[in-house]
Amino acid sequence: MPLDDDTRRCVALLVGATIIIVVYASMLAYASCFEKVAQHTSILRGQQWLDELCEGHPRRFKNEIRMSKYVFNRLSEVLQEDGRLKDTWYVTVQEQLAIFLHLAHQVLSNRTLQEHFQHSLDTISK
Repeated sequence: MPLDDDTRRCVALLVGATIIIVVYASMLAYASCFEKVAQHTSILRGQQWLDELCEGHPRRFKNEIRMSKYVFNRLSEVLQEDGRLKDTWYVTVQEQLAIFLHLAHQVLSNRTLQEHFQHSLDTISK
């Protein structure tokens, strides 16, 4: 039995509305899988840790960075003057140098450095 035009329009509207609802619900379910949750949430950020080291006992600084505060500061000045290192939006020259020296001294993994300095994989890798 053939359907009249009004019935066809109603069926088409219902099918279309159903498809839109299903697609929208699927998009919401898919998007919820990518909810951003901060990973690096320590109170002490990398620069704050470095500031604490600089203000603390000289032996502690040398144990962590493997050079005296004076040599560290002078090296960061030279690297900055030569244009080899520049402050970025998130990381100072001193912190970049500390990350490298801490890595070289401790032979730490990228993930450990991410946690220690509270930066992303991209920031630590650069």
